[in-house]
Amino acid sequence: MWLQTRYGVERRAVVALAVVLVAAAVFAGQHFWSGRPQSVSAPRVVRPQTPFPKKEETATAVAGSASAAPGGEIVVDVGGKVRKPGILRLPSGARVADALRAAGGVRPGVSTEGLNRARFLVDGEHRQKVP
Repeated sequence: MWLQTRYGVERRAVVALAVVLVAAAVFAGQHFWSGRPQSVSAPRVVRPQTPFPKKEETATAVAGSASAAPGGEIVVDVGGKVRKPGILRLPSGARVADALRAAGGVRPGVSTEGLNRARFLVDGEHRQKVP
């Protein structure tokens, strides 16, 4: 009533202004609530398995595991710009560099700069492309 007499504003305009102010207050509260600092936990450290098991461990290992095929061999498919692409049988614990060597090496003029040659291979892996 005081606004009506002082400023000449109708009751409907005062209600609309009040609704807009409440909506703005709710939006601001939600904005500040979602922007508050939150605690973050450090990522879990994943340690790789031992690449070369001891002879005692090999005898007790379960046959058909994902990291080593029976008999200590893995089978990988090497393709791309190598001299002899195809399926290769390598000893368990072999690395990408070993697979490239077994495939006759890369063709002349091919750069292996973007390739992690020190990475361990996994049984059944398909190395689709040598850059």
